[in-house]
Amino acid sequence: MSAATTQKKSSEIMLCPDCDLLLTRVDPSHDTSVVCPRCRFQFRSRRTHSMEKVQALALTGLLVYLPANFYPLLSFDMLGTTVNSSVVTSTINMFGQGQYLVGIVVTFTALVLPLSVLGLLFSVATALRQGWTGRWIAPCLRSYLHLTEWAMTDVYLIGVLITIIKMGHSTTITYNTGFYCFIFLVLTTLAAQTSVDRPLFWKQLEKNRPSSHNTPPLQIPVTSTTGIDAGLVLCRCCHKLLPVAALKPAQARCPRCGEHLHQRKQGSITRSWALLITSFILFIPANMLPMMEVQYFGQPEDNTILDGIIYFFQDGSYGIGAVILTASILVPLFKISGLSLILLSIQFGWTNWLTHQTIMFRFIDFIGRWSMLDIFVIALLSALVRFGYLSSINAASAAVYFTGVVLCTMFAAISFDSRLLWDTINPPSVPKAHAHATP
Repeated sequence: MSAATTQKKSSEIMLCPDCDLLLTRVDPSHDTSVVCPRCRFQFRSRRTHSMEKVQALALTGLLVYLPANFYPLLSFDMLGTTVNSSVVTSTINMFGQGQYLVGIVVTFTALVLPLSVLGLLFSVATALRQGWTGRWIAPCLRSYLHLTEWAMTDVYLIGVLITIIKMGHSTTITYNTGFYCFIFLVLTTLAAQTSVDRPLFWKQLEKNRPSSHNTPPLQIPVTSTTGIDAGLVLCRCCHKLLPVAALKPAQARCPRCGEHLHQRKQGSITRSWALLITSFILFIPANMLPMMEVQYFGQPEDNTILDGIIYFFQDGSYGIGAVILTASILVPLFKISGLSLILLSIQFGWTNWLTHQTIMFRFIDFIGRWSMLDIFVIALLSALVRFGYLSSINAASAAVYFTGVVLCTMFAAISFDSRLLWDTINPPSVPKAHAHATP
C-alpha cells in the first residue's frame, strides 16, 4: 500500500447514489435515518421483520388480485339502464375504441406490472427466508426495483374516486365487490412495498451465497472525496461498492445483482434532452385536442383536459379540479421545465443551488407516474358511461398524445444521472454522514 492511499473495507465506506460523495459508513438503526450531508439523499432506515411482512403482504395481495381486477368495481344506473365495469373490462374497452397505445399502457400499469411486483416480492422474500441460493433470486429482486414505480394501482384508485365524484350527480352508483377488493389490493401492495428493507434483502442474498460476492479491501487515495476520484463504482440497483480496476469492460456487471455498472450513465444528457423535447412537442396537442368525446342524446361534444378541470370547478368540486389540474397540466409542465433547468445547469456549468436541484429532481422522479391519472379516468368513464342514445363517453385523439407525454417524461427522469450535477464543482473533504432521529 502506497503512502498516497489508504486501505478500507467496502463495509467501512459508502457512496451517495445521487451525488457520488464518499462517506464513512453509518448504519441506521430502527429509529434513525442516514442523510448525505451534501445532497440530502436519505439512505433507507431499517425495517423490523421486513421479510416476514413482505412475504405475508405480498401473498395477501396475490390472493385478492383476481377479484379486485375481474369483479365489477362500480355499476352506473341511468333511467333503468345499468352498466358495470371492472379494471379488466375498462382496459379491454380501450382496445375496442382503437386506442391501442393507451390500452397497452393501461394494461401494463394497472394489471400486468402490479401482479408482477407482488409475485416478485413474494418469491424473493420466500426464497431469502428459506435460505435458497438459486440464481433467479437476484434478477427477480432487481426486476422488482425497476418495475415498482410502473405499477400504478394507487393512481388507478384515485381515478376511480374521481370517476365517482364526476358521475355522482347524473347516475345512481352502486359499489360492487370488486371496488372493496381493489381498495384492499392497493393498501396491501403499498404496505408490502414500504416494508421492503433493500439493504437487508441484498445482505441476506450474499449471506446465502457467501462465496460468490467476496470483495477484497479497497485502495482509496487519501485525497479522494468522490467515488469517481477514488476509482470506485456504485451499483445503482443494489448499492454494492466495487473498484473500477477489477471490472472487465466487456463484463461490467454487478456480481451481486447483475446490473450494468457505470460511474456515470453514458449519453444521459443527450437522451434526457431528446425525451424532454419530444414530451414538450406532444404536450401541445395533448392539451389542444379533445381528450374525450361525450354524447348526450346523440349530440357529440368534445372535451379537452382544461374543459374537464373547468367542469369540476363550476360544479363546486374544487379539490378534484385541483387534483386533475395538478396531475394533468402542472406536473408535466413542472417536469419538463425542471429537468430542462437541471440539464442547462450541467451544460453551462452553473454551480448554484445544486442541493435544491437534486431535491427537485427526486421530486420530479417521484411525481411522474401520477400524470397517468387522467388516462385512468378516461378508461373508466368510457367503459361505464355506455347508455346508448342517452349518453356515452369515448376516448379521443388527445389521449394518445398525453400518454406519450407521461412516458417520455418518466423515461427522461430514468435516463438522467443526478451525479452529473455535482461533477461541475470540486467536492468537499470526506465527511461522515449525519444520523437524524426520526419520530
